[in-house]
Amino acid sequence: MICICMEHNDMSLMSQLESLQREITQLRENMYKLAKEKKSLSHPDVVKISQQLDAKLNLHDRFFRAH
Repeated sequence: MICICMEHNDMSLMSQLESLQREITQLRENMYKLAKEKKSLSHPDVVKISQQLDAKLNLHDRFFRAH
């Protein structure tokens, strides 16, 4: 029974990690697209997405440091 719970937790962690990776990819693509559209890396909307991306990347980094 314990092995089943651990496997379930591992699958849940993997699912969360995959979801986080998809979010990172989407934010990165959105940031590139918006920066190109605005012709500026310092446009407030681009900076906002960049900050969101940074937060997700920090979560990703903490995940791997913890596991």
